[in-house]
Amino acid sequence: MDRILITGALGQLGLEFIKYFKKSDTFVLATDIRNPHEKLSCEFEKADVLNKERLDLLVKKYEINTIYHLVAILSANGEKNPFISWNVNMNSFQNIVEISVDNNIKNIFWPSSIAVFGTDSNLDFVPQNPSMNPETIYGVSKLAGEKLSSYYSRKFGLDIRSLRYPGIISTDTLPGGGTTDYIIEMLNAAKNKSDYTCFLSKETRLPMMYIDDAIDAAVKLMSIERKKLTISSSYNISGFSITPSELEDQIKSRGFNIKINYKPDFRQEIANSWPKEIDDSSSIKDWGWSCNFGLKETLDKVFS
Repeated sequence: MDRILITGALGQLGLEFIKYFKKSDTFVLATDIRNPHEKLSCEFEKADVLNKERLDLLVKKYEINTIYHLVAILSANGEKNPFISWNVNMNSFQNIVEISVDNNIKNIFWPSSIAVFGTDSNLDFVPQNPSMNPETIYGVSKLAGEKLSSYYSRKFGLDIRSLRYPGIISTDTLPGGGTTDYIIEMLNAAKNKSDYTCFLSKETRLPMMYIDDAIDAAVKLMSIERKKLTISSSYNISGFSITPSELEDQIKSRGFNIKINYKPDFRQEIANSWPKEIDDSSSIKDWGWSCNFGLKETLDKVFS
């Protein structure tokens, strides 16, 4: 039976993974650099992922055999201090790998991102294996992690599985410093009946995914036999693509009288290097990926 360690467990993905695994009574140890605001439905230990000795102790104490490593400084926040971003994103990954090798842990989930691509990647419709030249430290660290995942799989027999997540939509947690955060902020503004100033231009098209699909995809990928998977780096995955102006129209069509202003900032340049659409046919073929939440279904959930 799986005994799962989730790092960065108090973030957007981590809290949803905890809820998911609770349904099946799977043992989960959640860790984060901060304490939770309220009691979690699983074991919790405060831990810094850069402290390898502390993590190693916890892995041994709780007999962990599977790791969901979710710690990351996201795209926009990463550009404010690229040195800290690299240290957190890459050295935490290295610690997880070393601990896994030392404790004979084979199964690791580590999310990548659409930030790995770049303007050389045919952004209108990005294939699984395009030319990749990321333009943010977040994207660079994620691409480095993908390359290392393939290497460590060959070198140590680790089974590191990964998805290149698009923007993840969930209004249950606050935005975490990403370039697609505008969609969560705009939805929350509509629910709170307040105006909103969008930091991207109204015609900036980006791929998105509802949180339930993001969790289901990871769990399904982790359940598939290794021999069926043809990708050892990270799989493309997508839900739907949308622009801020299209989202504004959809919100207003549901009766929300919201005023949106558009004032692009430094995040616009980041968004310009990201895909508009993603080819996720390898995920469909290899492990049966299927999106359950399009735009309509996502908005139905958000406003329910």
